[in-house]
Amino acid sequence: MEFAVKFEFKALNNEAEHEALVLGMRMAKEAGVSHLLAYSDSQLVVRQANGEYEAKEESMVKYLHQIEELKTRFKSFKLRQIPREENIKAQSLSKLASALEDCKTRRITVQHLPQPRIPLDI
Repeated sequence: MEFAVKFEFKALNNEAEHEALVLGMRMAKEAGVSHLLAYSDSQLVVRQANGEYEAKEESMVKYLHQIEELKTRFKSFKLRQIPREENIKAQSLSKLASALEDCKTRRITVQHLPQPRIPLDI
């Protein structure tokens, strides 16, 4: 699943990363996913969610509680870190969401057309 989210509230980078993970987990569960393999380019989010780092800030502790609760809804859950430079899709989706700041549309579908819908005689 790939999605873009435009926050309508101020969020620090780490908060935005946690929000994206929580939202992705919820969307996956609503779609009927039972085994989830998620990726993030945030070392902090991945290590906190995997229990390698401790959360100290109150807001991060709250996010981790949500993530832990959501993990229990899946038969299996894995979160892996990928290098930021290899996370081109996420960067593109982030730019898309930012570019649509003034757009009133809440949902945008992007379709890929491999060829024209009418024959072209060239």
